[in-house]
Amino acid sequence: MGLLPYGAVLEVFLFVVPLVVAVLCYFHNRFKYWSRRGVPTIPPRFPLGNSKVLFPKGFTLGPITKIYYDYLKQRGYKFGGIYLISEPNLVIVDPDYVKDILSKDFQYFVDRGFYYNEADDPLSANLFALDGVRWRLLRTKFTPTFTSSKMKTMFQSVITCRNYMIEALGKQINHDIDIREVMRRYTIDCIGSCAFGVQCNSFIDPDAEFPKMGIKIFHFDMWKTVKAFFIVNLPNLSKWLRLTPNYKEIRDFFIKMVTDAIELRENPKNRRNDFLQILIDLKETEKLTVNEIAAQVFLFFLAGFETSSSMMSLALYQLAKNQDCQDKLREEILAVLARHEGRLTYESLSEMKLLGQVFDETLRLYPPGSTLTRRCVKDYRLRDTNIVIEKGTQVIVPAIGLHMDPEYFPDPEKFNPSRFSEEMKKSRHPCVFLPFGEGPRNCIGLRFGLMQSKIGIVSVIVNFRLTVSPTCKPLQIDPDSFIVRPIHNVYLRAERL
Repeated sequence: MGLLPYGAVLEVFLFVVPLVVAVLCYFHNRFKYWSRRGVPTIPPRFPLGNSKVLFPKGFTLGPITKIYYDYLKQRGYKFGGIYLISEPNLVIVDPDYVKDILSKDFQYFVDRGFYYNEADDPLSANLFALDGVRWRLLRTKFTPTFTSSKMKTMFQSVITCRNYMIEALGKQINHDIDIREVMRRYTIDCIGSCAFGVQCNSFIDPDAEFPKMGIKIFHFDMWKTVKAFFIVNLPNLSKWLRLTPNYKEIRDFFIKMVTDAIELRENPKNRRNDFLQILIDLKETEKLTVNEIAAQVFLFFLAGFETSSSMMSLALYQLAKNQDCQDKLREEILAVLARHEGRLTYESLSEMKLLGQVFDETLRLYPPGSTLTRRCVKDYRLRDTNIVIEKGTQVIVPAIGLHMDPEYFPDPEKFNPSRFSEEMKKSRHPCVFLPFGEGPRNCIGLRFGLMQSKIGIVSVIVNFRLTVSPTCKPLQIDPDSFIVRPIHNVYLRAERL
């Protein structure tokens, strides 16, 4: 192979060198954004800034934000600047500023700044991701969907799914139980019944369409991983490239399901007491489109499938490790049930105070939203400073950093539900515990998620004594996952009571 002509080499050199210099100058200038404004900064490195990872296996900053939090907190800073590639982001450490941004001055931080591409992927334009006026309108329409009265109409459907789960667990006595898989099937049955009016029967048929779709949503191959990198770090470029968070197969599944359900339920005889029916009713009164309904149904599925199942399996793992706590919880549950003629009701769940503490402590250790993001929609001056957050700047609240801060939660690695007694809660700043966000953009489906999860935990603890299997590997949370979930299967043993 011959050498390139001198002229060609010179042309390449004259093109590449100025380009490299221009890129380096651009990054050098961008990396001075925060220091020019007097904001303490975590030193960035070319070319990733403070991203640290090239291809995350999900659309999340994950535990990296705890590193940011710890760096700033240890140096006494209340906030600090970072760069995701070249984009300036502000990390909030002080809980007073957290309260200002998420709640008190919410009008300046209405948007999450989460990527969506409605034209090519209608499912991505859901309530979690939408911005501004569209988010506000949809939130107002959907808020009545998750009232206590609506939860009560779905309660019996969850109880039916619970019965299938208890029956399945009873067949695995004295065997290793993959508790995450059990909770996943229970959750998918609940979502299928309460959201779509579909009986999934996943304990009987684990290869049913719904469970398979849930696994596909959270599976990251190389192409989806590459897209995740661009979506997280370069959202504007991602929009220009028209990247889609979800594969066509997933989009088609949910849109077809909604379209078929609307046609079926035009007949009043086919009405159901489920989430989809509420949305179909809104279609007529609030002029929702099929794509808008499909997007919210998808969000309900997405938020409930892995989040609730992981939360329940992690809570049961901690109860299996902490037998005293398990015994006290069982004692409380039986006492409450005795006051309700042995029946588990919506009202009786709220009387189980220790149950609530167990859930809160599980959520502290393993928050479903370990990082909260908000985008500034108009220039905002941080209280008691001259620092102005400019419109368009992304703000990061590392919930996991607050949750694991020994100033607020001494010995933070330890599972200790008593942290959430009424007395202890009153002694802490309200914005150091943020498992579902805070303010107007908190999790709208919180009531359903907790109801479903509490029914699952109560039913397991009343019927079985749990212990950790000798084959269970030490619990490790996947640092690259979009949601909080263990790297390895969580194996427990159950003894029928």
